[in-house]
Amino acid sequence: MLRRYVVLGLAASAIAACSPQSGPRKTGPAVAKGNGVTITADEFKARLDEQSPFIRARYSTLERKKEFLDSLIRFEVLAREAEKQGLANDPDVQLTLKKIMVQKLVQKRFQDQNAAPLPDAELQAYYDQHRDDYVKPKRVRASAIVFNAPEGTPDRAKKTDLAKKALAKVKAEEKTNAMAFAQAVGEFSEDGASKPMAGDLAFKTQAELEQAYGKELASAVFTLKAGETSGVIQGKQGLYIVKVTGQQEEMNRTFDQVKPQISARLSREKKTKEFDDYLKKLRADANVQIDEKVLDGVQIAPAPADGGMMPGMPGMPGMGHPGMGGPMVMPNAPAGRPTATPTRAPAAK
Repeated sequence: MLRRYVVLGLAASAIAACSPQSGPRKTGPAVAKGNGVTITADEFKARLDEQSPFIRARYSTLERKKEFLDSLIRFEVLAREAEKQGLANDPDVQLTLKKIMVQKLVQKRFQDQNAAPLPDAELQAYYDQHRDDYVKPKRVRASAIVFNAPEGTPDRAKKTDLAKKALAKVKAEEKTNAMAFAQAVGEFSEDGASKPMAGDLAFKTQAELEQAYGKELASAVFTLKAGETSGVIQGKQGLYIVKVTGQQEEMNRTFDQVKPQISARLSREKKTKEFDDYLKKLRADANVQIDEKVLDGVQIAPAPADGGMMPGMPGMPGMGHPGMGGPMVMPNAPAGRPTATPTRAPAAK
C-alpha cells in the first residue's frame, strides 16, 4: 500500500511539473541535464527558496547544493518513469490534480495581495460602532462586608461598633488564614446579594460601584491595591469593609492604533463573503440535485484500528477539500504553493 501511494504522489507531482501553469519555468543555464531531465539554475533556486530559512542556510556550499540537487534529480527521474507507465491517467492522480486546481482557483480569485485598501471612513465607522472593544475604563473586583445602617437611624452607632469588631477580627486572622475575609462575610455581612458569594461584588467600574453602594465605597475601593483591605467605610446607606481581589486596567486604544487591526478584520470578512457568494452562484449554475435515497444507502466503513493514517509522501501537495482529506482553502488563509518537488529537504550530513 505504501509503495502505491509513493508512486501516485510522484506521478501527480510530475504532471504538475509538466503543466505550463505550475512550477517555475525552465529558464537560465542548466545545472543538471540528461535524457529527458533538465534542471535549470532558476528552477533549482525556486525549489530551494521554498524551504524554510533555517533549511536554506544548510545549502551555502557547493557540496550541500549538490545534495539538494541530487534530491531533485531523484524526483525527476522517478516522475519521468511514472509518466512512462501511464500513471498520469490514474484516477487518484487526476483527483490530486483536481484538488490543486481548486486551491489555485481560490488563491487566484480571493488572495490578491494588491487589493485596494479599505477607505478610512469605513474603518472609522467600524471603530465608532465597536468603541467598547477599544476604550474601557478601569474596573476593580472587590469583596465586601455590608452593615445595613443608613445615616440617622438608631442602629448606626451599634453597627459601627460591630463593623469595627469585624475589621479587627479580619486583620488579626488574615495573616494566617487566607479565608478570613470570606468567613467574616458569612458571619457579619447583611447584604443578601453578595453574602452567598463570599461578598464578591464582581468587576465593576467606579461609576457602577457608586451607583450600587455609594460614592464613599467606590472611592475607597479605587484607592486600594489588589489584596488590600479597607477600614470601616461610612456610607450614606450603611457601613462597609472591602477587600480588593482583582484589577483590570483602563484601555484606551485610539483609532490610529487599531486601524491596521480593523482593516485586516474587515478585509477577511469581505473576502469570506465574496467567497460564499461566489460558491453559491457556482452551485446555482451547476443545478446540483441530491438523491437522498442513494445517499442514505451508502455504507460507511468502520475506522481501522491504526486510525487510518495515510503514509506521508514528500512531493504530495498538501491539499484541503471537504470530503477529500481536509478543510477547503478559504479566502485570506495563506495556502501552501503547490510544488512539483519534495517539500522536505535532504538531511544534512
